[in-house]
Amino acid sequence: MRALLTVLILCVVFIGCKKDKKPVEQISAVSGKLYGVPFNAKVIIEKYNSFFRMPKYTQDQLFSIYISPDADKSCESSVQSFLIRLSVPKKVGRFSQDDVYVLITDPRDVTGQSGSLFNSENTIIEVTSITSDKIIGKVDIKGLDADTEFKGSFEAAICK
Repeated sequence: MRALLTVLILCVVFIGCKKDKKPVEQISAVSGKLYGVPFNAKVIIEKYNSFFRMPKYTQDQLFSIYISPDADKSCESSVQSFLIRLSVPKKVGRFSQDDVYVLITDPRDVTGQSGSLFNSENTIIEVTSITSDKIIGKVDIKGLDADTEFKGSFEAAICK
């Protein structure tokens, strides 16, 4: 009888301790394909760009976020050496269409002269946090053709 009571207590304890674990959605780092070529971001920085303008914003109102699959890129690297540039307003929010621009260099072009500049309803950039040294957010970008799309989370170091 004592052994049965011990087993019963242990069963109640184990059942009572069982927790329902809800899966947490994990967003991976920015990855996808550019012109059909697989892409995985290794370096993401924000670097001021005085040359790019948008109808709704001045250069000072925009972040220019540069993304590269090459781990050796840094704030000292030329912005032309990055394959992706995202232009997005300097504020927390979810942006698309006329609030963003995406510039992509074709990774197959060794001269770095081919690419596309676009925005659309399928171009979504979300800035979730801004601090003095980094920008955190998410992207979900679908290019003008099916060969370019990428998404994921990012943490961009702000170049000083």
